[in-house]
Amino acid sequence: MQTAHSQHSTNSINELLHQKRLKEALDALNTMVRETQNSTLIDTLYNLEMTYKSLLRYTVEGFSDPERQRIYNHLVADLFRISDQIFREKMMRTEQGRFAELLRKHQHSDLAVLNKQIEICQKALDRSRLMAEPLPGEDFNAAVGQLFEILMTQGLVYQQKNEIQALFSENTLPWPQQCQMVSAISIHLLQFFNEDALLLLFQLSQHEHLELRQRALTGLLLVLFHHDQRLHYFPEVLRQAQKLGERFAGKESLQNIVIQLMRTRETEKLARKLTDEILPEVARIHPNLRDRLDLENIIGDSFKEGKNPDWEDIFSDSPELMGKLEEFSRLQMEGADLFLSTFRMLKHFPFFNHLENWFLPFPWPNPIAEDILKNESGLFKNPDLLQGVAQSGIICNSDKYSLLLSIPQMPSAQKEMMGQMFMAELSALSEVEKSDQLVDAHKKELAISNQYIQDLYRFYKVHPAHQGFSDPFAGKMDFHHRSFLEVLFPEGDFLKKLSAYLFEKDRYQEALEVFALRLKQEEPDRQLLQKQAYCLQQQGAYEAALQSYLQADLFDHEQVWNLKKIALCYRYLKQPEKALEYYQKAEKVQPDNLHTQVSIGHCLLELKDYEQALKYYFKVEYLDPGNQKVWRPIVWCALALGKFEQAEKYARQLIDKKPTQHDYLNMGHLFWCMGKRQDALQWYQKCVTFPGQSVQAFLESFNNDKDMLLKHGVDETDIPIMLDQLRYHLE
Repeated sequence: MQTAHSQHSTNSINELLHQKRLKEALDALNTMVRETQNSTLIDTLYNLEMTYKSLLRYTVEGFSDPERQRIYNHLVADLFRISDQIFREKMMRTEQGRFAELLRKHQHSDLAVLNKQIEICQKALDRSRLMAEPLPGEDFNAAVGQLFEILMTQGLVYQQKNEIQALFSENTLPWPQQCQMVSAISIHLLQFFNEDALLLLFQLSQHEHLELRQRALTGLLLVLFHHDQRLHYFPEVLRQAQKLGERFAGKESLQNIVIQLMRTRETEKLARKLTDEILPEVARIHPNLRDRLDLENIIGDSFKEGKNPDWEDIFSDSPELMGKLEEFSRLQMEGADLFLSTFRMLKHFPFFNHLENWFLPFPWPNPIAEDILKNESGLFKNPDLLQGVAQSGIICNSDKYSLLLSIPQMPSAQKEMMGQMFMAELSALSEVEKSDQLVDAHKKELAISNQYIQDLYRFYKVHPAHQGFSDPFAGKMDFHHRSFLEVLFPEGDFLKKLSAYLFEKDRYQEALEVFALRLKQEEPDRQLLQKQAYCLQQQGAYEAALQSYLQADLFDHEQVWNLKKIALCYRYLKQPEKALEYYQKAEKVQPDNLHTQVSIGHCLLELKDYEQALKYYFKVEYLDPGNQKVWRPIVWCALALGKFEQAEKYARQLIDKKPTQHDYLNMGHLFWCMGKRQDALQWYQKCVTFPGQSVQAFLESFNNDKDMLLKHGVDETDIPIMLDQLRYHLE
């Protein structure tokens, strides 16, 4: 496994080169190259440093050279290359882990070794065709495994260029094995930068086979993301990236893969959610008035003001993936990996001891799957089942093999149930696939790339030796901060799609970053400003959110949603007077809006205008008669105004329903203000002993209400006596 120290050195040297701090990078590389004891690398680095010193000297002495920048860029590219070679050498010498072991195993695998494995494959295929055997045999599988390991560790060596390119022709390997080789090249490129191998991926992104092409595109985007800092110094790579962008101009295929890759950040969260259902949320009880009166929940979830309903949903006009399936399937096909937790434990079969099998497509016909189920009967002998599994986009390839491998180990009753469930699901899927929306090439592309990304994710997260590989999913996946995207999508439309996705998934910080990029490229409109403001609000940046909402208000002074968001920000900023001003503007547009009435009541309450606040709370009760939560602020306002009879009426209604510790506290205050100290003491005792309540929390709330008690005639000298008496009662 690559150690934390060496990984840090890799990143830090690449960062120095990216920042054009070549002297510091050379110093670090000189220290490291001596550890390799590789004379060729030592000499190469020495020559590069001499070249750089000459370039510096000529520049300082004032020599004019029109080729200087080209030479400089070429030198930086060479330093990136030798940096990779040094780290590769260090890994072979000192690192542990599966990748390092295979690197050592294949360090001398030359053209002859490669050709031998290709020859074994071809002979096995010829033999299986001649004998009409669906499976080529173990020698074929072993040779494919060797080819996979060679490509994964060696990438593309110039002397092997023609032979490796020939692997992707129909005369050499079947397409499922070609797909495995694409994965091997991608894994190699995620470990080491290899310009020739990267250019081959560009070439394969135009392959005639759809499955192979989508895998190449997916790997290509991951690799470009991973090596973005250095791409500027490799002109041919940039030229190919530009051509790729031109090829997909006006299409969403490439953009969708980027978004699918970014969706992987949600995978672990979804896995936890499915494993644990809803994690219990334990919130600390705050002794402030808003929490005590439960102000934010008075009108219930259905009336809460969230995202603006007027905003255009950028995905509403797009028949995105499996739109006609139930929500579970739709989420999965959008890229939400719902099955990681289910299949994480089903990768222990010997089948998965071979790295290449983690990337094996699930085609139809599928001799491997048929062989797995050869001893089964009933529904598992039905060819429609395997065909349905192959065509299903709900489960990724790796999980399909896991599922079939687990069937022979199931009890008979469980097998029967599983088979029936399978057939029912596949029947439903078949009906959906009759829709034109699901049979077009665009849908197939999305499904293939989505499944492949999940195959990759399982390898890098679940494989027992995954820590020995450079995990492309470990970081933020912030594609919008990578310069190569400007080459692929120069028009900027992608940022609109990406910001819409991030916003829709409540990934507010990332959405903010993309909104900031958009605002540099386009004139702001109301919707963009509002969404930016909403993200800021969700992040707790209320001052910045307020400014964006105010800017959006310039486009339409009477949009109620925006007016109330401005008011809400003022409330968060503890400016209830300004909040009240904007809520009243919203009230003029929609006089009987329940949320607005409640919010005005809250502002008046915070301004201690209890008389007016009470009027608004009564109006809410009138407009929403079944609302019991509004009774709580009514009790408080009535108590503050000395309307004890009215306060007691609503307080007892709360006690009879579902009281909180705050209701018991208010009852204690009410009876003390009415001079009934014994009753007050009993209610205080109920408050302190309420489940989850503590003496400390009680005292904080009590002290916050001290002025109100004094206002209604409670003697200040009696307060410590009442509290001590309460302490004795609690013993």
